[in-house]
Amino acid sequence: MMAYSKRVAGMGVAALLAFSAGGVAVSAQEMSMGDVNPPKQGTSVAAKHFIDKLAELSGGKIKVAHHHSGALGGEREVSQQIQLGAVDFGPITTAPLSTLIPEMSVFQLPYIFRDYDHLFKTLDGSDTVVKYYDAVLDKKGLKLVGFIAAGYRGIYGHYPINGLADVKGKKVRVQEDKILVATFKALGMISTPIAFPEVATALQTKVIEFAEGGVNTFYHNKFYDIVKYVADVRHTHQAVALIMSKSSWAKQDAAGKKAIEGAWASTRTFNREFILNEDKSIQDNVRAKGVTITKPDAAPFRAATQSVYEEFYATPAGKDARKIVDHILAVK
Repeated sequence: MMAYSKRVAGMGVAALLAFSAGGVAVSAQEMSMGDVNPPKQGTSVAAKHFIDKLAELSGGKIKVAHHHSGALGGEREVSQQIQLGAVDFGPITTAPLSTLIPEMSVFQLPYIFRDYDHLFKTLDGSDTVVKYYDAVLDKKGLKLVGFIAAGYRGIYGHYPINGLADVKGKKVRVQEDKILVATFKALGMISTPIAFPEVATALQTKVIEFAEGGVNTFYHNKFYDIVKYVADVRHTHQAVALIMSKSSWAKQDAAGKKAIEGAWASTRTFNREFILNEDKSIQDNVRAKGVTITKPDAAPFRAATQSVYEEFYATPAGKDARKIVDHILAVK
């Protein structure tokens, strides 16, 4: 990954130099960001880096208030507020964002990403994916700033999972995305879409037996105080879209837009390195809280969910986005 880091870092420096060379004063403004995650979770850390870098590149004139920990509501609600221009920025997980942008379901297709390297090459190796989604979001009043890598996802809950037999008939919380509902239905589970702020209560009251989510999110939200089992199935490597209100973007002068682009270039480099470093210790941190992590064979899970691709292709969004799926699967 060293060559990758140097390449992205170089892109970030180029963006910063371009901003400096512009020599145009940025207009003073106060903006807002809605974020469902707690401060120490990786997506929030990346969001904070973006905010700080944007303030630096604008000479302190663009200030963004970071409303983290779900202060402005769940991700679907925040994305709607951004669409309306009531909130300026938000890191929104692609699953709940798919309720507004169904083409975002591509990122939830089971096992579409092999590993971190595949995810990074897909997002950063060319502009194919970013250009496609930038155009799709533009039609819905949104501006794509970039994609944050948020780690792999597994299943956590009240019982250990060592294979497919352990999940049959069990109720699982999934993000608000039709593809995830279909994925866990294909595994024989009862898929229950629940907004993230309600997950802890649903687990505590045993309305659900399991939840799908990131191991890092499990740790930083202290779900280990509620359930003691995590299954490392890695059905997705989560991407989070850092989005901006299209109307807010349109109000920016040339210097403001360059500052935003430069802040994102720096954040992308920071995020890719952060998520890899976190991965080295996150499972040990989870085990230290008395949690048992199992690693069931992924092959039966992968085989059971392949029909989900055809279900997606049968939808209007899936028919259009199939070229992006093909592109991702072809990335080596």
